[in-house]
Amino acid sequence: MTTAIARRRLLELRFTRDEGLNSMKIAIVGAAYTGMAAARYFKSQGHEVRVTTTRADRAAELSAVAHQVVVTKGSDVAGMKKLIDGCDAVVLTMAGGLGFKDGKPFMDPVAYRDSYVGTADGLIGALASAPKLRQIVFCSSLNAYGDAYGVTPVIETTPPNAASPAAQVFIETEQKLAALGTDSLRIVNFRTGTIYGPGREHRNELRHIAGKQIPFDGKSDAMLIHRDDVVRGIAFAIEKQLSGLFNLFNDIPENKEDFFARVAKREGLEPVIWLGVVKGPKGVSNARIKGTGFTFADPVGAREGDDLLAP
Repeated sequence: MTTAIARRRLLELRFTRDEGLNSMKIAIVGAAYTGMAAARYFKSQGHEVRVTTTRADRAAELSAVAHQVVVTKGSDVAGMKKLIDGCDAVVLTMAGGLGFKDGKPFMDPVAYRDSYVGTADGLIGALASAPKLRQIVFCSSLNAYGDAYGVTPVIETTPPNAASPAAQVFIETEQKLAALGTDSLRIVNFRTGTIYGPGREHRNELRHIAGKQIPFDGKSDAMLIHRDDVVRGIAFAIEKQLSGLFNLFNDIPENKEDFFARVAKREGLEPVIWLGVVKGPKGVSNARIKGTGFTFADPVGAREGDDLLAP
């Protein structure tokens, strides 16, 4: 028996002794829309859940879905050590970089980079605090592909196109995390589609851009996913000890222009005017994640307002 196989079997035995996920300590970095839903779900399943927030005024709110709330930036190594101490799994659902200037919101590129690349660096610096850690799951973005250099189909081995600062940040974060992978520490980078769900129904998102010109490519794939399917994907990755890069979005067959035109007609809104200045990928595949046995609870975007994690 090779050393790699022996280590793998030891990990599987430990997983069995722990009765699957039942006794896991799970740390979640970023408890906003998706992260908070993940925390609520994992806590409901009997796990010990820890979350981060950068705002002390959210601690009371988050204490309802987590056993421990750590007020810290992901790039703060001391805060990350406190968060992941003794944990079995770390989930990265951070979002950030939004600031305000002259009373108006804007994306601060320095803060944006710190939210992602800085968090990866903070986690790397804190790893010694979590000797039992066996899974890291990062929710990245399909934006990492850019226009995929015009290649179709777009699969996980398609080279990313870091044509924008955001894409560069996602790619660099993925690479830092992937480099941590070993036989006993599994790393999953999920390139997720645009996340919708309760409070972020298609009609609500569309109202902000209905009738307006936007620079994005309406001919690129819709690439959407329900928030709770993201949470289900995270849980599936931990349970199955997945490793590697996976595109995570559902099976809506339309492109952005056609999908949102249908929503606009249904809701009595003006259609979006897609300028196509920022090109997006076409023919993106989600076959790899489905090949692991994962299925979508909302495969075609019809349950946008439903809580798919409710017992």
